[in-house]
Amino acid sequence: MRDRDVILTAGKRGARPSGRYARVLDQRSWALSLIMAAGLGLLVSIATTSLPYLVSSPTTDPHFGALNQCLTGALQGPRLGWAVAPDASRAAIFGARAVALCRREGPPTVFFAPGARAISFDGQDRLWVATGEQLLKEEAGQLVPVGDFAPVALAGHSAGVIALDAEGQLLSISPQGEVLGEARLPAPGALSVGSGGSLAAVLVGGGVVAYEASTLTPLLAEAPCEVEQLWWQDAPERVLLACGSDKGLSLDLRTGQRAEVPLRTRTPARRLPGRPLYVQGCDGLPCTAPAP
Repeated sequence: MRDRDVILTAGKRGARPSGRYARVLDQRSWALSLIMAAGLGLLVSIATTSLPYLVSSPTTDPHFGALNQCLTGALQGPRLGWAVAPDASRAAIFGARAVALCRREGPPTVFFAPGARAISFDGQDRLWVATGEQLLKEEAGQLVPVGDFAPVALAGHSAGVIALDAEGQLLSISPQGEVLGEARLPAPGALSVGSGGSLAAVLVGGGVVAYEASTLTPLLAEAPCEVEQLWWQDAPERVLLACGSDKGLSLDLRTGQRAEVPLRTRTPARRLPGRPLYVQGCDGLPCTAPAP
């Protein structure tokens, strides 16, 4: 009986860990629970932070998703630039050798355009393409040359397109190839056209130079601050400028009147001339952007 009691006693002691050993197990269990909780938190974090990207990805964009699906299927390889028609009905992208054009309905059109450097739509939704050697316009389903001007930047306006070359020369050109206006800058800059396609602006040398878009009649040339970014506002004559602070400057391009305003974003975005809609680039495609 004594041997049996010893065996039973030993078995009971083996079934219940000592107090010190139990504390060690509790600490390990607590540490394991903490690791599991941290891992779960990481998964939740990844899921929640990935959701905005998925929602705002180019092919699911609320305004340009269908166009982007068409464009990605039409042009393979690196995308070097994009443009959207004033009413957002068409969009185009270009690569090293071709330009792809898509519309809301129907198949895409791919133009052979080696050396493309810039694209834009004018007020009639006509596509223009600048290559390293010439300016091209869309006509009867083809790209045809317009003059012998070789621009590096384009901005469509209500009556045609503004083309800027590497020397700082600006030309306003009609679809018939007529030169509507001419101007010269000290250097190339960031060219854009605002609401309605009536006014144009160029950021150059830390300042802004404004013109009547079709005739390139000068309106204003100022450096109210060290200008870093420009957004067109709904009023055709007003732009919002980003300077080297958290404040923005609302500027009237006709009168020069200015007012300091809060700056909500520094993300570059274009306002469509035909719709109060801002567009930014995402992975070489157009995506909806918040208003500045």
